[in-house]
Amino acid sequence: MKNLCNIFLTVLPIVIFANMLPGCAPAKVYPPILVLATDDHFGSFAAEILKTEGYNAFRMEPPEPENMRPDFLKKFDIVILGQASISDTQKESLEQYVDRGGNLIVFRPDKKLGGILGITPTGGTLSQGYITIDTASEAGKGLLSQPLPFYGEADGYALQGAASVAALYADTGEPSGLPAVVLHQYGKGACLAFLYNLPQSIVYSRQGNPAHAGKEMDGILGLRAMDLFTGGWVKPEKNTLNHADEQMRLLSNGIALLSRKTRPIPRLWYFPDTLKCLVTLNNDGEDSKEEAFEPQFADVHAKGAKMTLYIKETDLVTREWVNKWTDRGFEISGHPDDTRQAENPDWNTMDSVYKDLQNKLRLQYGISAMHTVVNHWFVWPGKLAGGEPDFAAQARIEENNGIRLDCNYAHYDNGSTHGAFLGERGLNQGNYNGSGLVMKYADAKGKPVNVYQQLNNVYDQQYMEHQDQDGFFNAFRGLVDRSLENGIYSFVCVKAHNNEYFFSKIPLMKMLDYANARDIPVWTELKLLQFLQARDETAFKNLTWKNNRLSFEIHSTQPHDNGITCMIPNVFDNKRIQKIYLNGASRPVAVTAVKGVEYAWLSIKPGTSHQVEIDFDN
Repeated sequence: MKNLCNIFLTVLPIVIFANMLPGCAPAKVYPPILVLATDDHFGSFAAEILKTEGYNAFRMEPPEPENMRPDFLKKFDIVILGQASISDTQKESLEQYVDRGGNLIVFRPDKKLGGILGITPTGGTLSQGYITIDTASEAGKGLLSQPLPFYGEADGYALQGAASVAALYADTGEPSGLPAVVLHQYGKGACLAFLYNLPQSIVYSRQGNPAHAGKEMDGILGLRAMDLFTGGWVKPEKNTLNHADEQMRLLSNGIALLSRKTRPIPRLWYFPDTLKCLVTLNNDGEDSKEEAFEPQFADVHAKGAKMTLYIKETDLVTREWVNKWTDRGFEISGHPDDTRQAENPDWNTMDSVYKDLQNKLRLQYGISAMHTVVNHWFVWPGKLAGGEPDFAAQARIEENNGIRLDCNYAHYDNGSTHGAFLGERGLNQGNYNGSGLVMKYADAKGKPVNVYQQLNNVYDQQYMEHQDQDGFFNAFRGLVDRSLENGIYSFVCVKAHNNEYFFSKIPLMKMLDYANARDIPVWTELKLLQFLQARDETAFKNLTWKNNRLSFEIHSTQPHDNGITCMIPNVFDNKRIQKIYLNGASRPVAVTAVKGVEYAWLSIKPGTSHQVEIDFDN
């Protein structure tokens, strides 16, 4: 029978006979995207960018010779190559792959690839400048035209057949005359090249200057993550643009553009269900007793919102009170206190603080683990256990202790020797790290850390010390409005200390009313974490395109109360979606424009698998 199988398979299509003949394995369907990268040069962080952008159908391999053979590369619609030095043989394999119809995306390319990328080196580099996207180009459609900061270095190239998708600008805002991102047709395929290292730039934008790790920089007592953003790292006038996110969307546009000759590639929406903004609310318990929390919790609960409470002193709060509020959907977690070492926190002591508080929460309340966290005073160690500087050392401590979401990055610069270095307050406050999305940390080499970073972008103490209740509310309103109306998408995190509720009650109630009026839920940090985990582990499998029908499976194993939304390009090869079937049942075609691109949205229930068929017109 094995010989008979071989004969049939050489004559007839595998897809028809593989399941009919005993001993024949079904044909393997490869995901559309291959990522060739390692932990070096932030290569593996490309996977975090793809998951954040919802492209969960990819395979990751190191850029080794066996993974760059033409017969292996041709199995994928798009190959993404991280920053890496390549051999002449690898260069020839990539050239052959693209020439025969493959699509290549590369970050800060090896100069050997200049020929297929349509560029030639001019020498020199440009550091910490800006890119300006050509919004008239297909890849730049729907994106922002303002100069957007990038971090790291970009290499100088002249166009040699390629088209410029984005241009490089110097830090002064002056055009350099050099391209930042290029698109080039080569043979039957195409290439998109970011001439800087996009994953590195995203990490540096979100996490700050790694050279400041473990150093007091802002003149405010204690090492904090915000020390990493001094020295002009923040471009305050760009805070309302979410400039790092916009550059990730340029990559997404490029993926959609390059896949037009192969098959439509579905992706996942950023937010739960079809929301365009989400709010989380948390509270540092400090030294308050449970009766002091009751009025604030009751007010929040009455508005239909939920809150996370980070407890520092477990002796001041009883198990009965904790159970009452967790039963109502609130989250109780820990507020680790290493302020005795605030000026020079070390790995081992902070690690012991975490373990001690975890143990107290378990004994006092039966809470098995802290899943989300904020440190007292936002204390942020900048060195690993061996003393090596690493701006993600604190995140690594949290990872080792089972923490999966961190809110220690906050907008607080009052009293700094650098002035308001994080940007203005109020309506135009924005996100100083260039991002409104929640992504995982990366260490100093760019390896992802299994802890999500959420910016605490609406922080009560920043405004309380200025007695600015209107500014506190307006910072919230500005982030929400830009997310809903301008496509500057943001997860909005509000902190309202109980011991500052005398100041924050009025603006906080206005925020909750505003969220209700705009149909935005207010969650705990834990519920957000559970959604992010469910979304990230959701995977597209067995994507096939035949006779104008796109078929695929959505695999999801982690349940959540809210839906995950799949986005399918509404137009492919000049054909529009006509019908959508979910698990065999017809579903309405609901089309939404995202940053100028039309997608059909399909929400699914997480925690189970689904079969999807999409019919395009003829």
